[in-house]
Amino acid sequence: MSAPYRAVAERNGDWWEIEITSGLPPNMLGVSQTRRRSDVERVARTVVAELLDIEPDGIEIDIDVRQASERGPTASIC
Repeated sequence: MSAPYRAVAERNGDWWEIEITSGLPPNMLGVSQTRRRSDVERVARTVVAELLDIEPDGIEIDIDVRQASERGPTASIC
């Protein structure tokens, strides 16, 4: 059985960008960032907890960790 919440964490420079991709109501967007990979799960749980006004301790979340090279093509502005 999978966790009720899913998140994607992607490295972007010095930061890990975190987006909650499923489990939240359709009218909610859950995003945050952290500098350390070791903080990704805690931050993702905190985002869900704050949006839904619940305690973070019982939140089950699956996190898909991606490096910058796993992203699709990016555009650069000169």
